[in-house]
Amino acid sequence: MKKAMMYLLLALGITLGVVFVGGATAGFVAGFIDGFNGDKVGTTSSMTYMVVVGSVFIIILCVVLQWVFLKLGFASYTIGRIPKSPKKVGLKVVVGTIVAMIGLAVFYWMLLDKSISNGESDGFVMESYSWMRQHPIFTILILLFVEATANLVIYGAVLREILEWKHRPFPVVYIFAMIMSLFSLIEGMPSLMTPAFAIALFEAALFEYTRSIIPIIIGDVVFWIVMLCLVGLPSSGWAFLVAVPMMGVGGYFAINSMEPYKPID
Repeated sequence: MKKAMMYLLLALGITLGVVFVGGATAGFVAGFIDGFNGDKVGTTSSMTYMVVVGSVFIIILCVVLQWVFLKLGFASYTIGRIPKSPKKVGLKVVVGTIVAMIGLAVFYWMLLDKSISNGESDGFVMESYSWMRQHPIFTILILLFVEATANLVIYGAVLREILEWKHRPFPVVYIFAMIMSLFSLIEGMPSLMTPAFAIALFEAALFEYTRSIIPIIIGDVVFWIVMLCLVGLPSSGWAFLVAVPMMGVGGYFAINSMEPYKPID
């Protein structure tokens, strides 16, 4: 447990350091641009500027986190317990994960639309998704790097260490999912706590069975591709009828395929 806390604090410290330096640098560059153009300080705040500057420092943060956690052996990219033979087991895990994450993305989109309609979120969310849809390749590449890094730290280091410290998967996975869902509350969007909990629960259970972050990364990328296609469209009741079966069938297919290879208490 001490190692899990160390990994978490290390990642937090690196993140805060990069955010501090990045924020100061972004403010300096914006002030320089405003001064060069003869504008009032604070004028430069376009979405393009924020995305470009933010992306640069996100990449720097991801590179540093990846280097530290991989170099020091705190986490790794492996197939874990997914058997190399028969290969169809790995294929079932990936296919099931993709189906489940598509269902979860539809579920998340429905409640995000409700959240925006209820005024829980400002226009910045929609503006961000609009910009990402206009730059899909750039967005997906950045999201791939971000998700790979986040999963490496959260699942590959922190959750792995907790499960190895005390292998009680049922309470650990549920408590982990509950903690992850609280971030939606902190962000001021309580409507998203339910889908956030469902996503974290599925991914944590998948990691418990596979001990690999690779299918989780694949699922997260699929999730964001679906979200970019759906956000901005009006949601309706039919989506729930699509989301639930995909979540259930995909989740069962992915996890049940690993049943013969799951960790033993």
